[in-house]
Amino acid sequence: MKLKIRLYVKMLIYILSISIVIFGVSIMVIGLKIKKKALEGTRDYIDVIAETNSRKIQGTMNEFMNTSQALTTLYLSFEAMQEEQRRPDFQLILRSVLDRNPHFLGAWTIWEPNSIDALDSLYINVIGNTYLGNFSTTYYRIGDSVKMEGLSTGPLFQGSYYTIPKEKQKQTLLEPYYYAYEDGQEEIIQTNMIVPLLYNGQFLGVVGTDASLATLQDSVSNMKPFEDSYSFLIANKGTIVAHKDKKLVGENIDTIAFSAISTEELLEKIKWQDNFGFIYNDPMTGKETYFSFTSVKVGNSFDRWAFGIAVPTSLLDDSADKIFIVSILAAIFGLFIFSIFIYIIARSITRPVVKITQILKELSLGNIDNTLKYQNRYNDEINDMAISLNKLIDGLNSTAEFAKEIGDGKLDIDHELLSKKDYLGKSLVDMRQSLKEANEFEKKKSEEDRKQAWVTQGLGKFSEILRQDNDDMQKFSNNIASNLCQYMEIEQSAIFILEEEDNEVYYDLMSVFAYGSSKLIEKRVSPGEELIGRAVNEKRTIHLQNTPDSFVNITTGKADDETPKHLLVVPMLMNDVPYGVIELMSVEPFEPHKVRFAENVAESIAATVASVKTNIRTAQLLKQSEELKDELSQQEEEMRQNLEEMQATQEEAQKRESELSSVKETLQQTLMMAEYDLEGRILKINDLMAGAYGYTPENMVGKFQDAFVTQDDASRRNFLRFWQEVISGVTKKRIHEIIKRDKTIYLNETYLPIYEDEELDRVLNIAVDITHKVELDKEITQLMNKVSELKNQA
Repeated sequence: MKLKIRLYVKMLIYILSISIVIFGVSIMVIGLKIKKKALEGTRDYIDVIAETNSRKIQGTMNEFMNTSQALTTLYLSFEAMQEEQRRPDFQLILRSVLDRNPHFLGAWTIWEPNSIDALDSLYINVIGNTYLGNFSTTYYRIGDSVKMEGLSTGPLFQGSYYTIPKEKQKQTLLEPYYYAYEDGQEEIIQTNMIVPLLYNGQFLGVVGTDASLATLQDSVSNMKPFEDSYSFLIANKGTIVAHKDKKLVGENIDTIAFSAISTEELLEKIKWQDNFGFIYNDPMTGKETYFSFTSVKVGNSFDRWAFGIAVPTSLLDDSADKIFIVSILAAIFGLFIFSIFIYIIARSITRPVVKITQILKELSLGNIDNTLKYQNRYNDEINDMAISLNKLIDGLNSTAEFAKEIGDGKLDIDHELLSKKDYLGKSLVDMRQSLKEANEFEKKKSEEDRKQAWVTQGLGKFSEILRQDNDDMQKFSNNIASNLCQYMEIEQSAIFILEEEDNEVYYDLMSVFAYGSSKLIEKRVSPGEELIGRAVNEKRTIHLQNTPDSFVNITTGKADDETPKHLLVVPMLMNDVPYGVIELMSVEPFEPHKVRFAENVAESIAATVASVKTNIRTAQLLKQSEELKDELSQQEEEMRQNLEEMQATQEEAQKRESELSSVKETLQQTLMMAEYDLEGRILKINDLMAGAYGYTPENMVGKFQDAFVTQDDASRRNFLRFWQEVISGVTKKRIHEIIKRDKTIYLNETYLPIYEDEELDRVLNIAVDITHKVELDKEITQLMNKVSELKNQA
């Protein structure tokens, strides 16, 4: 027969007996473990501090690596750019990196030959490139100024900053080193964050940023978790980057000479382990010290650095001893209090426990009926349990009802949370709010998509309209005005086109469309007048609402029809140059997407009008060009005869060598002549041609022609296009202007491709000085202008 013992008696027997028996045995074991745990916890705390500080350093260095990666991503889109713009644009981007990041020392890039473009031959010994012509630009900071590094005469593609990322094809963090960008400048310790340029699996070059490590010295010096502790930073090959003893910065870790671990083992741990530590006598303080190391990873580079904290073990032991003593005293006091109250509590809590347990079993089965509620007779913790249990039943019922309402689609119903910790209720409320926001977002997105589709469709429609009748400005304007009213569903539209007549500039009303038909209205508006002139001057759209009835000049004539009160004046601008104005009126307000549509259409109309006017101007210039050709016909005929004679001489060179020599001598004495290789390098040049440029033949032979015939980037690009046509086998002519300090010379040049064995071998340039003719033309023009002025005055 089992002895029946009440629950509270069992609680007293079990708890007190077990507590007393094991307390004496375990108090010392527990105390020692607590001390050990405290010591380990202190070390863990130091490790956490080390890891936290290493992440700060890692974040600082990743800013440089992320910038290099961002530059690489941007540079790899180079094929989408025009070839001649790649190098200038990439140099501007490098410069902007230093302008926007004053803590960056330098930003640079090096490209393999003929990788960024096919123009290396044009950039040989040009600053920002190398003596091979490949793109290689470095910007560096000196004080508050940013400079570009000059030409390098040393070997190319051999430094570790290039060979390492090329070999690894990964982000690279270089070992710290001392460097000065200019002679006389104090060397500073720095490192490079380098990213290789990989395009379709091909190595094109590298992009890098330079970071000063002096700021890390100050940061690391201030990272001290305890009074007698200090921090330091080590690079992947053992170079000391930061240390409380500044004399050690830049030295190898061998200088410290850890006795607990060899330098090779330490570097291996830095390379492969995220966290590690050891204890040894610190030669800096002579004390036994705990060293905690945490890796510093920059980008996806294989090169790891390590951040370390050194803390004397005496500080760790003191902290652990205090925790050990406090834990022992707390355990004794707790046992005493526990023994007193266990008897008092036991009887009061055991009676309702069974009932509450039964209720909880029902709740675990999903039964939340209100009949399960429990009423306690005493106002104690058991009563609190009963109240909490009853609230739980009420809350579960309320939450279940709320979930049912949400399931029925009633998203506006309110729900009262049981408390701030009612996670189930909060989740349902959040779910309801998310559903409401999703519905609202879907409605808003659908409306925005509809408006954007309307704008896109309209722009496509008007793109087709602008191709029609653009040779007849009147039909062109009528077509635009009518389609604007129809597509935008507005009442009136007017098109003003900028015209110039007899030195008078004005905006001519070309077309008016209102209430379904075109209106014949004549109107001119001078620049700066009315809203049209204001919109053009301010280069922005003017949007007026609720204009007075007197503002509208065109009506339907019916008293019942509503007068348009909303006005939109949109200037037709292309590159900030005005070509006209669109004026729109509507009964309904202009919504933002319609205003944006009108502005886009105005810009497209401006481009079309500009094209039409350019075609007209081109026709005029072609006519003038034909007239100039007649004036030059005599000289061209003489040159043609000389050229035919020279070509005939070349074909019979072996038979008429003496005649060819005579003709060449005559040409050399009467005409300016020069020969070039296919790269544009001067092979031969006579005295007449060299004299026109102000040089002797000896000073010009062997140099590139474009160094003498171009003054800026624009003229250089034009000449390169001209030269490409010549070396493709086409005979080309041009009028070349040479500007000297005392006068300007005009040459009529003819470039002749010369073939050897049916292959293009070189280019011959024959020029005639037409300076006198050009000056006479200018004088005649001035006289004609004066005659016109006299006629106007008469």
